[in-house]
Amino acid sequence: MSALVDLTNAAVTFDLWQTLVFEADGTATSMVRRESRSEQMVQRLSHLGVELELAVVREVFNALSSEITAGHDDGYDAPYEDWIKILVDRLAPGLAEQIGSAEIQHIGKLVDQTFLDTPPKLLDGTKELLGELRNRGLKIGLISNTGLTSPQTYSEWFDQLGILKGFDFLAFSNGQSVAKPDAAIFEITLANLGIDPERSLHVGDNMHTDVAGAGAVGMSTVWVSGGTNSPVETNTEPNYSVDSVIELPAIVDEWLASLGR
Repeated sequence: MSALVDLTNAAVTFDLWQTLVFEADGTATSMVRRESRSEQMVQRLSHLGVELELAVVREVFNALSSEITAGHDDGYDAPYEDWIKILVDRLAPGLAEQIGSAEIQHIGKLVDQTFLDTPPKLLDGTKELLGELRNRGLKIGLISNTGLTSPQTYSEWFDQLGILKGFDFLAFSNGQSVAKPDAAIFEITLANLGIDPERSLHVGDNMHTDVAGAGAVGMSTVWVSGGTNSPVETNTEPNYSVDSVIELPAIVDEWLASLGR
């Protein structure tokens, strides 16, 4: 049986972190990037007349990042600019309203630039993998819970890597104001891809947000077990498991055959 399907008939969607990208320093979160963004914030606040110690800014950044991550587990997120406003107000109460939207956007770009300056590492073979799936006639989406990096910056980075055109739709939690495992972010992605849940396969490392979240809306799932620091506590079992997404083509062929084509 051929694995080829009509382009509009099936889709594979990917998680991003710990699935396709990993921190270059091998940690769960880049310490170099965190330090850089704190330094950038100290400098910008000083320019605005607010003097803060680097340690204070670092602590507020880290606390907010942890808060965002915890919210993701409950399906919550907010627009990137809103998080920047919250960050500024926690560092200097009332400052966000005082400096206005243009300055908030400028600070957001400074924070984004630290990501582009010290990006994570794309898994070797990702571009080729996306090409293989495209050759099978599949639509390809990305569904990512994101922290203090804007969707626009991720797209810019993907373009630099040469993989942006490998995706038909990108859903970032701070762009959609909803996070995995909430059904809405999966439904938004599938609606934009024009694919029914039963003809879609989601691939990710997190058993709670990826496997349980996608499974709850009727998608088939692949658990990437080689990801680090990803919780596995869930009552939901994945349809397939791989150590790395580079193993995915064989799984996709098996899944396509199961669709009865």
